[in-house]
Amino acid sequence: MADVLADIVALGRTDSDRALLRRALGELDAQCQLALKITANHHLAVIMTEFITRLEDAFGSLAATRGQAVLDIACGSSSSRSPVTGLQASEFEPWMCRLLWELGAYPVGLDIGDNAGEAFEHHRVDLGVPGALDFLASGSFDAIHESRLFGSPEFRSAHGPATERIRREIHRQERRLLRRGGVLIHSDGRRGPGEPGHPG
Repeated sequence: MADVLADIVALGRTDSDRALLRRALGELDAQCQLALKITANHHLAVIMTEFITRLEDAFGSLAATRGQAVLDIACGSSSSRSPVTGLQASEFEPWMCRLLWELGAYPVGLDIGDNAGEAFEHHRVDLGVPGALDFLASGSFDAIHESRLFGSPEFRSAHGPATERIRREIHRQERRLLRRGGVLIHSDGRRGPGEPGHPG
């Protein structure tokens, strides 16, 4: 395994999680050239580290993600482009969904970009459209992941003054979609309903 992936495997907190991570990252390397993309873009290693740490914090272990239904809002896509260069950018690919799939979870990815050919369930959705998430059944997810959507220059450029309205709507939908005892996996550290520290 490439050294760059070995460093990420070391993030596993137990021997069994490191073995699981080694296998998952090996698959992502074989299918998506993960090591090559990390070598070309170090920021992707930072993103993978963040995702793995979030999953460990949310579920207690990577092994505990097996069989969990996880919604990834604004998951990224193989057609995503850098807002700066306009070129395809590996850090915007759907890495969380790919990782969850390889860990044995059931990810569902939502993005406005194209994810045709991905193994996980995915839907092309414009999150700025009112009711965009209404097609998903209430209480159907064990966890919901949302990361960097509202800080995205593309999102702010596309939706401008409507950004706060969209944020409120997505957070309302998250409460509807999350199963009792489920967890929100957010970069801002918000807790899910029923968890210590959750405001509601």
